[in-house]
Amino acid sequence: MKRWLMILLVTFAGSAEAADIIQVTWPTKHASPPMMLEPKVMAWMPAFRVALGSVPEETTVNLALAQPALLGLTMDQAKQLQPLVAEQYRQMAASAVYQKAPSLLGYCFSEKTPAHGLANVQVPDGWTAESPVLVFLHGYGGSFLWYQHYLARHFPKHLIICPAWGISPAKISPAYLNECLKAVETRLDLQIKAPWLLGLSAGGFGVLRAAAALPESFAGVICMAAYPVTRTPNQPPHFFIAGSEEPFVTSGHFLKVATGAKTHLVPHAGHFFMLTHEDETVRTLREWMKRL
Repeated sequence: MKRWLMILLVTFAGSAEAADIIQVTWPTKHASPPMMLEPKVMAWMPAFRVALGSVPEETTVNLALAQPALLGLTMDQAKQLQPLVAEQYRQMAASAVYQKAPSLLGYCFSEKTPAHGLANVQVPDGWTAESPVLVFLHGYGGSFLWYQHYLARHFPKHLIICPAWGISPAKISPAYLNECLKAVETRLDLQIKAPWLLGLSAGGFGVLRAAAALPESFAGVICMAAYPVTRTPNQPPHFFIAGSEEPFVTSGHFLKVATGAKTHLVPHAGHFFMLTHEDETVRTLREWMKRL
């Protein structure tokens, strides 16, 4: 029955873009507890949580960028990000699918440890059990909708799974990701292909943690704007992309700890290369994912 419901969604949602965004939940004991932030940030948290539940995500993110400590940013970083993120939301506003997609930020900034897991899943037109699958783990500050829309624009044939895990998924429980994959299969009523696991910044550290614990679960791992904190495992294949001007790159640390893995440095780029150098970033991701 579930399978026929999903087929109907795909058939009637239109063929110009992703058929739908569905939200998947599951009971869990592995959700992220609320982070204890510095007092001046915590003072903003009640108003921020109210905004999360009452205004569009774009408006809430603009509020957060005005108080960048909420997202773990400096004022200079926030000023650089504001026009880049605004452009992502502008593109997202043109999508009928993403205009109505539910935000995950309220979950990420939960006041208490959630008793359930949560993920947004993009179901592409004409999906099957053989459709490629991409699991994306967000950076510090929560799982923004524009992350998923960015990936949807460039990988429209992929089943894209975006789990939310608190403000920072750097130390995400591998069990949580495993539960997420099983919940998606249950919701879609089929077994999905081994996905690529892609993580950005704090999520980059998180995917390395998950891949080490679940080596048979993923086709490959791509770590963006982060680096190994222990020896890079051989399985699944690991790939690393970073801006050439990142401090951990210019110090020589990145190439030292990523020895043996496939790496790519984006010239003249810093931590936000995903946005400032979008074409090169996406081209690199496509080349890597075509190898396997």
